[in-house]
Amino acid sequence: MPNNKLKYILIFLVLIPLFLFFFLSIRRKKKTENNITPTPTPRITEIELEDRPYISLIPRTDGHELKLKIEKIPENIKEIEYELIYLAIDNNLEIEKGMGDTIQFESNSLERDLLLGTASCTNTCKYKYDEGITGGTLSILFITKNDQVATYQTSFLLTDTTAIKQNNGLSLESENFNITVTASANEYFILLKNYNENFSVFSSGSGKGKISNITPSTYTKEDISLITGDYVKN
Repeated sequence: MPNNKLKYILIFLVLIPLFLFFFLSIRRKKKTENNITPTPTPRITEIELEDRPYISLIPRTDGHELKLKIEKIPENIKEIEYELIYLAIDNNLEIEKGMGDTIQFESNSLERDLLLGTASCTNTCKYKYDEGITGGTLSILFITKNDQVATYQTSFLLTDTTAIKQNNGLSLESENFNITVTASANEYFILLKNYNENFSVFSSGSGKGKISNITPSTYTKEDISLITGDYVKN
């Protein structure tokens, strides 16, 4: 009997530290969890169709740089984040590249020059341009003064007169949108779906040409002697 009593005492003495360790571990874990500040989820909002900014993406004459223009920005927007993603060919490999920035401003418009490549500048600048680019994705976040976020995203096509002749026009496959055209001069063109839900074409030059068909037919263009401009949904 004494031996049994001693055995129970020893078991009890072993269990007490284990119980205390377990109890203190649980308390520390709860305290740590309670001290974590959760990251607030951005509140998504929509800009009314008639108030949406106008987006331009204009290719340079050599096609190696794009000018991003955002106009008619509503007064309640305090900050804009943009990201441009595209595929380039390097040593016969397709590589995803891109760029982006966050801009605070106090105006109703802004512009950024987006180099499709890299620049090394000391006294003068040396450029390495990305090759084989045929398009990509443009994403923009419009952040309001009360921290709501409106989003805009579109695929875009980057092409030139030679490719337009080969393909008999310009197409944005992700949107099933196609323009049958003949181009008048050697230029670069960009086709995208604008924030106002119309399609827009921008060029590095005059953008002159002849439009013979627009698909779907629910979209029309006022001046069919210009490839550039807005293709408006009826």
